[in-house]
Amino acid sequence: MVSEKQVKFYRKWENWILPLLFTLALLLFTSLRFDYYYSLNDDVLMKDILAGVYTGVPESRNVQMLYPLSLLLSLLVKVFHTSYVYGIFLCLCQFGSLYLILYRSMRYGKKTVGKVLLCLLESLLFAGLLLPHLVFVQYTVTSGLLGAAGIFWFLTGEAAACPGMQARSGKENGWGCLVKRNLPAVLLCVLAFLLRPEMMMLLLPLACVAGVWKWGMERPVFTRYNAFCYVGVFSLILIGLLLGEVSNTAAYGSGEWKEFFRLFDARTEVYDFKTETILKFEENQEFYTSLGLDETQGALLENYNYGIDDSIDAALMEKISGYSREKEGYFGKTLKEGIWLYKARLQNMPGLDFDAAVEMPFLLTEAALAVLLLLTAFLKRRAGVIWQLLAFGGVRSILWMYLILRNRVPERISHPLYTVEIVMLAALLFMYLTKNGAADEAAQEELEKVRNPYRWLNPVFVTAGLLLVTALSILPRTFARTVQEYAAREEINRTDIAARAYYQSHPENLFLADVYSTVKFSEKMFRDGECVLGNYDLLGGWLCKSPLAEKKLKAFGYASLGQALLEGENVYLVAETGQSLDWLTDYFGRRGTVLRAEPKEVIGAADSGLVIYSLHREEEVND
Repeated sequence: MVSEKQVKFYRKWENWILPLLFTLALLLFTSLRFDYYYSLNDDVLMKDILAGVYTGVPESRNVQMLYPLSLLLSLLVKVFHTSYVYGIFLCLCQFGSLYLILYRSMRYGKKTVGKVLLCLLESLLFAGLLLPHLVFVQYTVTSGLLGAAGIFWFLTGEAAACPGMQARSGKENGWGCLVKRNLPAVLLCVLAFLLRPEMMMLLLPLACVAGVWKWGMERPVFTRYNAFCYVGVFSLILIGLLLGEVSNTAAYGSGEWKEFFRLFDARTEVYDFKTETILKFEENQEFYTSLGLDETQGALLENYNYGIDDSIDAALMEKISGYSREKEGYFGKTLKEGIWLYKARLQNMPGLDFDAAVEMPFLLTEAALAVLLLLTAFLKRRAGVIWQLLAFGGVRSILWMYLILRNRVPERISHPLYTVEIVMLAALLFMYLTKNGAADEAAQEELEKVRNPYRWLNPVFVTAGLLLVTALSILPRTFARTVQEYAAREEINRTDIAARAYYQSHPENLFLADVYSTVKFSEKMFRDGECVLGNYDLLGGWLCKSPLAEKKLKAFGYASLGQALLEGENVYLVAETGQSLDWLTDYFGRRGTVLRAEPKEVIGAADSGLVIYSLHREEEVND
């Protein structure tokens, strides 16, 4: 029998308990059905840096996230002595974001049954849209989910003009109360920025739209009090972002790190935002020759193994970046092309630079929410939704056009952007369906008394029904796609697992891998928890020529990758089976050294595995 005391306890904490149960249910389902993966090898490298696998000690600077967060995670690794720290952090952020969204939604349910159905509906939508990202975790997506939770928290809060927010005494003032109640939203946005600054900066204009929405629903709108409230909240977010950036700049203030970030920024521009033709030596021979580069160095740039050549430094990469902008412009596409592609995305046209089947669930959900907003506004006589949707659509279009013109819209950016848009529309819909967001409840009650010829069409039931149909229609496809990708990753990563085991069985050796031979591999988040120095590295990539890369080489007794390949008796090259190594032998041959690569071991399948090569320096030749 359930006691009256237990019932009272549940009633008191119901809004906390129900979201927790549904969040744990989704967490349990994903963890039992799948193993969590780092989505990309970039995430694996970040984990290795924080855990001490890369240099031998947990590093507080992992380049990609800002210093305060990476410092905290590295300290936690030192305390718990496991590389699971980073994976647990990402999972907590993702499922924690879902929990906070569910929790804030509870204020829109009146009875327990309604709250349960609301949690079920939102959980199904969350899984239907983001199940692959919950299983294959990527820190950019995680940052986007944190930003989504922060914006949703703010939008679903009380209005500044609500009686509970007004000043009651000399010790408490209304605007201070609003700021305090929105501290979780501020902290979520700051955490998203610390994790992935570029993602949160992309979302910041949408956060501004959310603020304008909320402010515009106040009555009266333009008062000093409202200005203090909303500008105060946004100012806190900006201060948090500024403090994070300042502390990060100070942490990377040494000459070594500044030089590396010059290289890093130029490399990002060339490899991430420009077409592959920029790196083809034959098509740009005149330019590369003017820099003093030959075709063997051009091959290193093209296959991303430029770490072998010490002359390819920050200054040279900046010249290549400048040349790429001069040839292709800052934007990779023209405005006309961008507008056409943006329209094609909205129409979900297949066969373009995005997967129409994957994008469809997001577009379908956004369309359903937009239709429901217009329907609800019509039934409740709220014309304000028109300007809100126009403001939202305008800012959304600018953000998408920027990404499209920059020629950079991978799923790890587009999907969290879609998610934030959906969360914003859902929050706005909540505010129109209920009284919780109203500044003047009495005025709204008067509107409800007006005889409505469409009163039989309950917008709450229509909304729940349409969104439930949407969730149930997209979930099976998303689940099937996740299962398919999971099986593919299991197959691909067998080779990587075998390679790591081989490296560990030969701790006296150093294994240097061709970058593109390993780019398809990822790693299970909770595999072994190792925190010991790994005896393997890449010949290029985004960490190449950083102070951390130099520290790793020094741990094995080398000053550069070129020296390790030429002079290291215990150094082995790793490349895909069937790959020609002419780029390596030609490079050293041009510099007077005959280098022979001899296959020693084949790991994985003969046609899709990895080959371990021993390197032999045969003789010196004259130019």
